[in-house]
Parts: sequence; structure tokens; C-alpha cells
Amino acid sequence: MALIFFASDVFSQAINDGWEQELNKSLTEFTNCENVALCNAFIGQSLKTVYNINDFYSEKLGRYLFPHEIASFVGESDRWTLLGHAYEPDALSEAQKYANEKKAAIAVYKSDNGQGHMALILPGDLIPSGSWGVKVPNTASFFIGEPEKSYISKGLSYGFKKNLIKDVLIYARKY
Repeated sequence: MALIFFASDVFSQAINDGWEQELNKSLTEFTNCENVALCNAFIGQSLKTVYNINDFYSEKLGRYLFPHEIASFVGESDRWTLLGHAYEPDALSEAQKYANEKKAAIAVYKSDNGQGHMALILPGDLIPSGSWGVKVPNTASFFIGEPEKSYISKGLSYGFKKNLIKDVLIYARKY
């Protein structure tokens, strides 16, 4: 039994070698998607596409979680740990370090009215952000209401306006 647990733990750290190509394909499909319920799956699937982790799929609901549900899930899950807020350079740096070590990290926002947004931290380098005034991690994000704003391999500040950074939380998956 211990061997099975160990093997699954090691596998969970194996990044998908074809993640960039697959994520770009997902982005194209997402921007052409017209059914919000189906389009939402791309957000949760991005974690699986890159990091081979399916934490954002709910067996109970039979679907991928919406961004506000992801924010609640990682905040309550013992599989995820809070690194800090998006305005904290150490949290941003740690998130990029996690991604470069083939470990999943995300940034999430949940508004007071229940809406949410998520950005997936990707392997790469910290990128200077003129709007935030700090170096930010390399990310991908799918915008449900504005699919044309969706992107891959841009700084985290592209996914969240500066006025939101006090409410954006950075989480990393425990291994």
C-alpha cells in the first residue's frame, strides 16, 4: 500500500511534457466555446493539462468547479497551502518556484458577490509588471465572460487588475 501511495505522489509531480501545445489547443477551443457550463471546464482542466492533477473536478457535481468554487476549495482543502496575497513579492516568487519545480500553484480571486477568477501559474520566469510594480509569475487564464482576454504565458498582472491584488490569493499544491 505504501508503494502505491508513493508512486501516486511521485506521478503527481510529473508535469505533462506536451502542456504548452495542449494548453494552446484548449485556449483555441475555449475562445470558440458558446456554452458557459461547458466552457467552464477549460479552467479546471488547465490544472490537469499542465500538472496532471484533477483536483478541480467534482465527482459529486459531475463537472469541473467554477472559479469561485475553486477559490473556496483550495481555501478549505488540506491538499493546498496559502502562500500569500498577490501583493506580496515573496508569495509571487514562491509560486513561480513551485511551478518551475513541476508543482502546481494558482492565483484565485473571489468577489463579495460570489464571482471568481483563477490563473494557473506556469513554469517560466518572473516577469516585471509595470502595473503592479513587482515581478509576477508566468500564468495562463481563461475568462468566462470575456474569452478574448484569455491567455497563456503572460504575467499574473495580466489576469487581475491592480485594484484586485489585495484580494487575490496565491496557493500551492502540497505533495
